[in-house]
Amino acid sequence: MNRKIFDLEKYGTVHKIQLNVTSYLEGNLAITMTSWEDGTPEPWNILTVNLDSIRPQNCAFIDTNNNGTEILAWIIRHGLAVPTGTYGYSGFCKYPEYRFRSDILQEIDPDGYSSYLHNWKARYGE
Repeated sequence: MNRKIFDLEKYGTVHKIQLNVTSYLEGNLAITMTSWEDGTPEPWNILTVNLDSIRPQNCAFIDTNNNGTEILAWIIRHGLAVPTGTYGYSGFCKYPEYRFRSDILQEIDPDGYSSYLHNWKARYGE
């Protein structure tokens, strides 16, 4: 199965990044990043961060602490998500919440998104 790959310029190089949809333990949306350098998958980073609150479906706080604030423009440029205007806080870090497009999540990781939706709906009944 071919998965969508996104170009991410970081550290002076363009990296080929695959996004993987999954859930945190309590059901919140989690998105991991896999780099495909030299045709081999390598864990890259986690796009989202899990804070002590239940997020609406398809919403997640973006880990700007580990990905930098430039990741926000990358998310919007690729049509992945839009800001909700909500922020989460942990320590001295402020994390913006983004609402991911369901059609994009379905496209980039059909199995992962299906599993996330199943878990979220089972837990929160929506």
